[in-house]
Amino acid sequence: MSRSIRFAMPLALLAMGALLAPTGCATMKSLASLSNVTFAFAGVSDVRLVGIPIGPGADYSQLGMADVARLAAAIVSKQAPVDMVMHVSATNPTGNRVPARIADIDWTLYVGDHRTLDGNLASPVSVDAGRTLDLPLAAHFDLVELGAGGARDLYDLAVAIAGQGTVRKDLRLDLVPTIETSLGPMRYPTPIVVHRLGSTD
Repeated sequence: MSRSIRFAMPLALLAMGALLAPTGCATMKSLASLSNVTFAFAGVSDVRLVGIPIGPGADYSQLGMADVARLAAAIVSKQAPVDMVMHVSATNPTGNRVPARIADIDWTLYVGDHRTLDGNLASPVSVDAGRTLDLPLAAHFDLVELGAGGARDLYDLAVAIAGQGTVRKDLRLDLVPTIETSLGPMRYPTPIVVHRLGSTD
Protein backbone atom coordinates (compact mmCIF):
# COMPACT_ATOMS: atom_id res chain seq x y z
CA MET A 1 0.00 0.00 0.00
CA SER A 2 1.36 3.41 -0.93
CA ARG A 3 2.19 5.80 1.93
CA SER A 4 0.46 8.55 -0.06
CA ILE A 5 -2.85 6.95 0.91
CA ARG A 6 -2.42 7.94 4.52
CA PHE A 7 -0.77 11.33 4.20
CA ALA A 8 -1.80 13.07 0.96
CA MET A 9 -5.49 12.25 1.21
CA PRO A 10 -6.29 13.87 4.60
CA LEU A 11 -4.45 17.08 3.61
CA ALA A 12 -6.34 17.47 0.34
CA LEU A 13 -9.68 16.73 1.93
CA LEU A 14 -8.99 19.06 4.83
CA ALA A 15 -8.61 21.90 2.34
CA MET A 16 -11.85 20.95 0.59
CA GLY A 17 -13.58 20.62 3.95
CA ALA A 18 -12.60 24.17 4.90
CA LEU A 19 -14.23 25.49 1.73
CA LEU A 20 -17.38 23.46 2.34
CA ALA A 21 -17.72 24.09 6.08
CA PRO A 22 -20.74 26.41 5.70
CA THR A 23 -22.73 23.64 3.97
CA GLY A 24 -23.14 21.65 7.18
CA CYS A 25 -22.21 18.45 8.98
CA ALA A 26 -23.36 15.95 6.32
CA THR A 27 -20.76 17.08 3.79
CA MET A 28 -18.03 17.30 6.42
CA LYS A 29 -18.78 13.73 7.53
CA SER A 30 -18.60 12.49 3.93
CA LEU A 31 -15.21 14.13 3.48
CA ALA A 32 -13.96 12.79 6.80
CA SER A 33 -15.06 9.28 5.92
CA LEU A 34 -12.99 9.22 2.72
CA SER A 35 -9.96 10.76 4.41
CA ASN A 36 -9.58 7.63 6.54
CA VAL A 37 -10.53 4.97 3.96
CA THR A 38 -7.51 2.90 2.92
CA PHE A 39 -7.02 1.02 -0.33
CA ALA A 40 -4.79 -1.97 -1.09
CA PHE A 41 -4.07 -4.25 -4.03
CA ALA A 42 -5.75 -7.47 -2.93
CA GLY A 43 -4.92 -9.85 -5.78
CA VAL A 44 -5.73 -11.03 -9.29
CA SER A 45 -8.21 -13.72 -10.33
CA ASP A 46 -9.90 -15.26 -13.39
CA VAL A 47 -6.89 -14.76 -15.66
CA ARG A 48 -7.26 -16.04 -19.24
CA LEU A 49 -4.83 -15.76 -22.13
CA VAL A 50 -6.52 -16.19 -25.55
CA GLY A 51 -9.21 -18.07 -23.61
CA ILE A 52 -6.74 -20.36 -21.80
CA PRO A 53 -7.28 -20.24 -18.02
CA ILE A 54 -4.17 -19.40 -15.98
CA GLY A 55 -4.71 -20.94 -12.56
CA PRO A 56 -2.66 -22.51 -9.74
CA GLY A 57 0.10 -24.77 -11.06
CA ALA A 58 -0.11 -23.32 -14.58
CA ASP A 59 2.80 -24.59 -16.68
CA TYR A 60 3.46 -24.40 -20.41
CA SER A 61 4.64 -28.04 -20.49
CA GLN A 62 1.19 -29.18 -19.36
CA LEU A 63 -0.74 -27.48 -22.16
CA GLY A 64 -2.64 -29.59 -24.68
CA MET A 65 -2.16 -29.33 -28.42
CA ALA A 66 -5.24 -27.16 -28.87
CA ASP A 67 -3.97 -24.56 -26.38
CA VAL A 68 -0.48 -24.56 -27.93
CA ALA A 69 -2.14 -23.97 -31.31
CA ARG A 70 -4.05 -21.01 -29.85
CA LEU A 71 -0.83 -19.47 -28.63
CA ALA A 72 0.88 -20.04 -31.97
CA ALA A 73 -2.03 -18.36 -33.75
CA ALA A 74 -1.77 -15.42 -31.33
CA ILE A 75 1.91 -14.98 -32.21
CA VAL A 76 1.13 -15.03 -35.95
CA SER A 77 -1.76 -12.58 -35.62
CA LYS A 78 0.12 -10.44 -33.08
CA GLN A 79 -2.97 -10.41 -30.90
CA ALA A 80 -3.01 -12.13 -27.52
CA PRO A 81 -5.94 -10.88 -25.43
CA VAL A 82 -5.74 -11.26 -21.67
CA ASP A 83 -8.81 -11.08 -19.46
CA MET A 84 -8.54 -10.87 -15.69
CA VAL A 85 -10.10 -9.40 -12.58
CA MET A 86 -7.99 -7.23 -10.28
CA HIS A 87 -9.11 -6.89 -6.67
CA VAL A 88 -8.74 -3.73 -4.60
CA SER A 89 -9.78 -3.74 -0.96
CA ALA A 90 -11.34 -0.60 0.52
CA THR A 91 -11.36 -0.40 4.31
CA ASN A 92 -13.51 2.08 6.21
CA PRO A 93 -12.27 2.28 9.83
CA THR A 94 -14.70 1.77 12.70
CA GLY A 95 -13.89 5.24 14.00
CA ASN A 96 -15.53 6.90 10.98
CA ARG A 97 -19.04 5.86 12.17
CA VAL A 98 -20.49 6.70 8.73
CA PRO A 99 -20.46 4.79 5.44
CA ALA A 100 -17.95 5.82 2.78
CA ARG A 101 -19.95 6.11 -0.44
CA ILE A 102 -17.70 5.63 -3.46
CA ALA A 103 -19.48 6.72 -6.64
CA ASP A 104 -16.67 5.72 -9.01
CA ILE A 105 -12.96 4.97 -9.25
CA ASP A 106 -10.95 5.89 -12.32
CA TRP A 107 -8.00 3.51 -12.51
CA THR A 108 -4.88 3.00 -14.59
CA LEU A 109 -3.05 -0.34 -14.69
CA TYR A 110 0.72 -0.58 -15.09
CA VAL A 111 2.37 -3.96 -15.77
CA GLY A 112 5.95 -3.33 -14.73
CA ASP A 113 6.66 0.14 -16.11
CA HIS A 114 4.22 -0.24 -19.01
CA ARG A 115 0.98 1.73 -18.87
CA THR A 116 -1.44 -0.95 -20.02
CA LEU A 117 -5.07 0.01 -19.48
CA ASP A 118 -7.50 2.59 -18.07
CA GLY A 119 -10.89 1.76 -16.59
CA ASN A 120 -13.62 2.55 -14.07
CA LEU A 121 -15.45 0.95 -11.18
CA ALA A 122 -18.41 -1.06 -12.52
CA SER A 123 -20.96 0.42 -10.11
CA PRO A 124 -21.12 2.64 -6.99
CA VAL A 125 -20.39 1.03 -3.63
CA SER A 126 -20.88 1.92 0.02
CA VAL A 127 -18.38 0.76 2.62
CA ASP A 128 -19.84 0.62 6.12
CA ALA A 129 -17.75 1.72 9.07
CA GLY A 130 -15.57 -1.09 10.36
CA ARG A 131 -15.82 -3.07 7.11
CA THR A 132 -13.51 -3.99 4.23
CA LEU A 133 -15.07 -4.32 0.79
CA ASP A 134 -13.61 -6.07 -2.26
CA LEU A 135 -13.75 -3.93 -5.39
CA PRO A 136 -13.34 -6.13 -8.51
CA LEU A 137 -11.91 -4.33 -11.55
CA ALA A 138 -12.24 -6.18 -14.87
CA ALA A 139 -9.33 -5.79 -17.29
CA HIS A 140 -8.93 -6.73 -20.96
CA PHE A 141 -5.70 -5.98 -22.85
CA ASP A 142 -3.31 -7.33 -25.49
CA LEU A 143 -0.26 -9.11 -24.08
CA VAL A 144 1.69 -8.75 -27.33
CA GLU A 145 1.95 -5.02 -26.60
CA LEU A 146 4.12 -5.86 -23.58
CA GLY A 147 6.81 -7.28 -25.88
CA ALA A 148 6.52 -11.05 -25.35
CA GLY A 149 8.52 -13.25 -27.75
CA GLY A 150 7.45 -16.79 -28.69
CA ALA A 151 4.47 -18.82 -27.51
CA ARG A 152 6.18 -20.00 -24.33
CA ASP A 153 7.36 -16.48 -23.48
CA LEU A 154 3.81 -15.23 -23.97
CA TYR A 155 2.37 -17.90 -21.71
CA ASP A 156 5.03 -17.44 -19.02
CA LEU A 157 4.34 -13.69 -18.97
CA ALA A 158 0.64 -14.35 -18.44
CA VAL A 159 1.52 -16.74 -15.58
CA ALA A 160 3.72 -14.03 -14.00
CA ILE A 161 0.92 -11.47 -14.29
CA ALA A 162 -1.49 -13.96 -12.70
CA GLY A 163 1.02 -14.51 -9.88
CA GLN A 164 0.87 -18.28 -10.33
CA GLY A 165 4.54 -19.06 -11.00
CA THR A 166 7.92 -18.64 -9.32
CA VAL A 167 8.24 -15.25 -11.04
CA ARG A 168 5.55 -12.66 -10.35
CA LYS A 169 5.16 -9.48 -12.38
CA ASP A 170 4.92 -6.13 -10.65
CA LEU A 171 1.41 -4.68 -11.02
CA ARG A 172 0.45 -1.13 -10.11
CA LEU A 173 -2.91 0.63 -10.00
CA ASP A 174 -3.34 4.39 -9.88
CA LEU A 175 -6.77 5.01 -8.34
CA VAL A 176 -8.79 8.24 -8.42
CA PRO A 177 -11.96 7.78 -6.32
CA THR A 178 -15.08 9.91 -6.59
CA ILE A 179 -17.16 10.15 -3.43
CA GLU A 180 -20.76 11.16 -2.87
CA THR A 181 -21.39 14.20 -0.69
CA SER A 182 -24.47 16.26 0.02
CA LEU A 183 -23.29 18.61 -2.73
CA GLY A 184 -22.94 15.81 -5.26
CA PRO A 185 -19.98 13.73 -6.51
CA MET A 186 -16.51 14.92 -5.52
CA ARG A 187 -13.45 13.56 -7.38
CA TYR A 188 -10.25 13.07 -5.46
CA PRO A 189 -7.59 15.49 -6.81
CA THR A 190 -4.54 13.18 -6.94
CA PRO A 191 -4.15 9.40 -7.56
CA ILE A 192 -3.81 6.80 -4.84
CA VAL A 193 -1.13 4.27 -5.83
CA VAL A 194 -1.40 0.61 -4.82
CA HIS A 195 0.97 -2.22 -5.80
CA ARG A 196 1.32 -5.93 -6.10
CA LEU A 197 5.09 -6.20 -6.03
CA GLY A 198 6.86 -8.60 -8.36
CA SER A 199 9.21 -11.39 -7.34
CA THR A 200 11.97 -13.42 -8.92
CA ASP A 201 13.33 -16.97 -8.63
